[in-house]
Amino acid sequence: MALNLKKMDNMNSRYLLLLLLVIGLSSPLIAQTKITFEQAEKEALEKHPLSEQKEMFSRMQETEKEAISKDRLPQFGIQGKIGYLSDVISPTDPNAPAAAVFPDIPHTQWQTYASVDYAIYNGNIKKKKLAKSSSEYGIKIQENNVKQFSVKESISQIYFAALSYQEQEILIKDGVINELENQLKEVEALEAGGAALPSTTDALKVEYFKAQQKLLSVEAQKNGALKALCIWLERENEWNTIELVRPEMTVSLSAQYNRPEVEMYKLQTQNMDVMSDMLKTQRLPVVSAYAIGGYGTPNPYNFFIIDGDFFYQVGLKFAWKPFDYGKNNRERQITQIQKEVINTELETFNKTMNSQIVQIQATIDQLGKLISQDNEIIKIQERNVVRSKGQLDNGAATSAKYVTALNALTDAKLNLSSHELQLLQTQYHLAMTKGLL
Repeated sequence: MALNLKKMDNMNSRYLLLLLLVIGLSSPLIAQTKITFEQAEKEALEKHPLSEQKEMFSRMQETEKEAISKDRLPQFGIQGKIGYLSDVISPTDPNAPAAAVFPDIPHTQWQTYASVDYAIYNGNIKKKKLAKSSSEYGIKIQENNVKQFSVKESISQIYFAALSYQEQEILIKDGVINELENQLKEVEALEAGGAALPSTTDALKVEYFKAQQKLLSVEAQKNGALKALCIWLERENEWNTIELVRPEMTVSLSAQYNRPEVEMYKLQTQNMDVMSDMLKTQRLPVVSAYAIGGYGTPNPYNFFIIDGDFFYQVGLKFAWKPFDYGKNNRERQITQIQKEVINTELETFNKTMNSQIVQIQATIDQLGKLISQDNEIIKIQERNVVRSKGQLDNGAATSAKYVTALNALTDAKLNLSSHELQLLQTQYHLAMTKGLL
């Protein structure tokens, strides 16, 4: 009975060890996270401080609109004063009949009053201010979009660099290391049977360790690029679980470019027109209704009441400055010159974009031709590897010749992968340069 329990314990331990082994092998696969280019770009923009600025600009604009709206409300004020007057109104002849009824006006006088002003007509300046505010914040939003474009470029460079190293890693593992491991097993078996020389095995081992070194270098570069990408994505602790997906270009590259800078320049020129219009409005007359009411000693409207009295005044006010020595006109001229400067900047930007687009398109055409040649080279190298392996198995060739052919095939595949990713990255670069993504 004790023996059976001991056997059962041993079996349970084995099952437990097997279960832990399965879990340990499967956990990296479960934890692996695939990230597409579009997902990386979206996450980077959402988590970038620039995205928070848009919400801040929106709140600033709403607050400023509320402040401007208050301009149309009546304006209230409270004032007061007290002072001593060296002279006051009094009869020049104390014996005159009027002296008997003329009050003794005090030298110390004071009054406090409230005033209300309401603009009946001011050239609709409120509407012009709102238009100016909306124009300025529209420019801020567009400038934010321009800054986000630089973020997209950074993400694109890092993503495609990491993806290139990731594919190189796979090609080295599958195309060289696995093949060398299989060949080493065959050669070691032949050496054990006396059918192969130890030098053949050693030569394969040297090439195997060289491939491992190359793999370590590629892995280090891939890890560095993934860590940099994860900083943008705020996933610093997940870099070793991320697998990148090769994207597919779905945007028509023949479409006209629509960069955010173009819209920004247009908004800036429109803003100059809005400012010029508002300057014109400032030259218009202003008509306001007003009311003043207060209490003072003596009554400022009737000096015969010296014991303190209420007073008020209501009416209309008219204000206009017909002459400003041409200042307003000069300010409008400045806005026109600024508009011309902005138009020259837009023209310069368009020329720069057209030049870049031509160069990028030339690179795309070149990479297309290189990829076509890469495919032909791979076909030839595959035939060379098959022949070299057959000769090695038959003892008609050395392992060095086989390894050379195998490395040439791997290099050809790496070139193809590199050119394909360069083409894809260049296509995305063209799409982003045109503002299509």
